[in-house]
Amino acid sequence: MKNRLIGMRTIKTALVVVLSYIVSSIINDELSFALIYAAVICVETSVVSSFKIGYNRVLGTVVGGIIGLFMSYIPLYGAITMAAGVVITILFCNLLDIKKATGIAITLVIIIVTGSSESSPAIYAMQRTLDTVIGIVIATIVNMLIYPPDQMIRVRDSFQKFRDTARHVVGDLILYGISDGLDTLGTQLDGFKDTFNELNKELFILKKYDKEEYDYYALMVEASEKVFIYAEATSLSETNVKMTKDNHQKLYKLLSLEIFQTEFVTMESSTREDMIYNYNLAKLISALEKILKERTFQVDNSKY
Repeated sequence: MKNRLIGMRTIKTALVVVLSYIVSSIINDELSFALIYAAVICVETSVVSSFKIGYNRVLGTVVGGIIGLFMSYIPLYGAITMAAGVVITILFCNLLDIKKATGIAITLVIIIVTGSSESSPAIYAMQRTLDTVIGIVIATIVNMLIYPPDQMIRVRDSFQKFRDTARHVVGDLILYGISDGLDTLGTQLDGFKDTFNELNKELFILKKYDKEEYDYYALMVEASEKVFIYAEATSLSETNVKMTKDNHQKLYKLLSLEIFQTEFVTMESSTREDMIYNYNLAKLISALEKILKERTFQVDNSKY
């Protein structure tokens, strides 16, 4: 699936173009660039983002339509009018916190200011605003009904990347004291959390996700955060600290690390630095055990 030359989002975008073309041909005397453009840029990677961004872009469209209409009545040189309209549109979109809709709002302002010699500015502005809203609606419906994006797959993939990286980063940290991989691990943790949050938002709209698998990844987010926190804490330890025999055995069993150490510390013989190191290491091992434990879930294809 990952190696397909043409992905599902590409196919849906092509379908949106066809539907937009047909709808535009029916409701307009000529093809509407605003309708087709709006539909194409609103094909999103999740159902929730389709709703949210679609809603924001409708607001952006209204803002662009109003500003475009206002600017079309100002008797200035065309380029100055468009430039002023663009600046005003950006300010309003920032004010309304719909920054992702700024592009479509600006496009609409330019389309309206460019205008049509056959229609009054007010009628032309309303036509283009309506076209843009229709394009957004088409894209949102297609994204919902035609093979809606599966956020659980993205969560699985991002967690697998984090888990594989964690295994190598912790190994390098314990064996060689190399902590360079922590930045990569932190980035992948953020990616895993972001994809899980997107999945979380979809639960109220889509009921297709298995609750047991969802609960598992909710626990894995917490465990992954602990892996990163305690890996960072362990990396800050002094180079001469000694490991307890218990931590040594658990690391060997968990990661098959050949840690050559003949002298181990006990609670009685530990220095303050040894105790801190082994505390963080024990917490790291505990969190690693949770994320490295393999789990399989039965996928019910009838839900998709």
